[in-house]
Amino acid sequence: MPFLFALPSSGTISARITATQAKLDSACGTHNVKLVFMCQNSEYILDFSQANPQIQQMAGLAGSFYAVLSSDGQWVTYQTGVESDGGSSSPVKAKSWIREAAVAGTPVLVADTAFVPRFVQNTSTATPEIVYATNIVCPGNICYNQGKTLKRKIVNNMPQAAEVVCSNGSYYGGLSWDNRYLCSGWDGGPNGFILDLQNTGGVPHGVHTMRVKKNGTNADTVVTIGVCNISRSASRIFTNTMLYFDFGSAAIAAAGCYHPLLGSSWGMHEKLFVSRYDSEDLRVFDMPVDQKIISSNDANGVGEPVGKQWDFPEWSNHPYYAAASLLVDRLYQVAGNWDHVQNREAIYLVNLKDSSYIRLLESTDTSYASKTSFMYPFVNVAMPESFVEDSTWLSQTIWDRAAQGVVNPNFFNGGKSAMYMVEKGKTAIITVYSVKGQKLLSTVQPAASWNATELLKPFKAGIYFIGIGFEGKKQQIVRWIKTH
Repeated sequence: MPFLFALPSSGTISARITATQAKLDSACGTHNVKLVFMCQNSEYILDFSQANPQIQQMAGLAGSFYAVLSSDGQWVTYQTGVESDGGSSSPVKAKSWIREAAVAGTPVLVADTAFVPRFVQNTSTATPEIVYATNIVCPGNICYNQGKTLKRKIVNNMPQAAEVVCSNGSYYGGLSWDNRYLCSGWDGGPNGFILDLQNTGGVPHGVHTMRVKKNGTNADTVVTIGVCNISRSASRIFTNTMLYFDFGSAAIAAAGCYHPLLGSSWGMHEKLFVSRYDSEDLRVFDMPVDQKIISSNDANGVGEPVGKQWDFPEWSNHPYYAAASLLVDRLYQVAGNWDHVQNREAIYLVNLKDSSYIRLLESTDTSYASKTSFMYPFVNVAMPESFVEDSTWLSQTIWDRAAQGVVNPNFFNGGKSAMYMVEKGKTAIITVYSVKGQKLLSTVQPAASWNATELLKPFKAGIYFIGIGFEGKKQQIVRWIKTH
């Protein structure tokens, strides 16, 4: 695989392209795929459609943030100035720009006070439109009552007069394909939100309010979990949806509850969610397994990876794909101290339709002093004119899918195997749920494997969900059919 050693103004980056054109052709039906991302204060572009794809620095974009590509892949819009308000209660300024999606280009100022610009999806190459927020200060972590959300069309490299999308709130997550829904979420805030612009009330709907059950009684209740890094739907059909990650399941555990499908032990940024306006979760994506992690108890302090989590998820122009960085936590012992070093070491293409992943690129420097960290990735996947979106792919909630045995394709066995292997030296917490989500049994299994036939022997024939939690951390679900 080729290495790239680029020299931006703030230092060097070391990266390796890990996806091939053949792999992209197989997964996406095309290798006409473009990626933009930020690293060490500069923006980079990678075009897989080129004969010899290379990671190239985009000239003149030092000090920019949130770069994204237009639906046709011809333009890039981005923000300069401040990255965020950092919790400030004072007004801050940022500018938004548009230019060609290439190594060289001519920047055009979109607006002087414009935060987190995103392309309006269903506009033409000749007249791209950009939607942005005018405010970034969020009293009480609520921004939908501050500032406005505007959009501007660019004609012959000239921004036209701003049009009001929402007059009573700043929304940063972008606009849906049908121009009906805005979404947003604020770091430290109580929830993520979707606003229906056809709802004259103008109040957004909280999205990540999860259906859970009380420990002991199994009574139904709901728990709201904070979210961040929200991104608008690229679906042409399911436009009232958004992509994000949450702050983990601590709020569920603190409320004395558990989630019948997801358990109650996932950490911050460990799962990606696609959820709907009515707060139903449609898809959940665990972290990729190709990045191996060890227990910090087994680390010798020479840079072993002891943790990982998603970062900066962004829905593509294509309904089925997203990009996200993978943050890796490495443990070093330096001068007698144990230091954690965290960098975004890889960028993934996430297939939202079939839950598969492709690692697009990775860092080649994981040393203690490494500053190579890939941030704010956005991927553009070219769609043929004949593309027709599957009208059912986001029609089911995670509860609907679980009832059909579609929980996690990597762990679903459909009753074909009686054994599930536990990693050597680790303890598994096994929990059995009824098809209605009632917790029936919880047991610790320190052995090398467990036998589902023996585990379910006390129960009558039927469908069961078995949760496997490793060392009290995240839980995977297996659907099991007991025939007698």
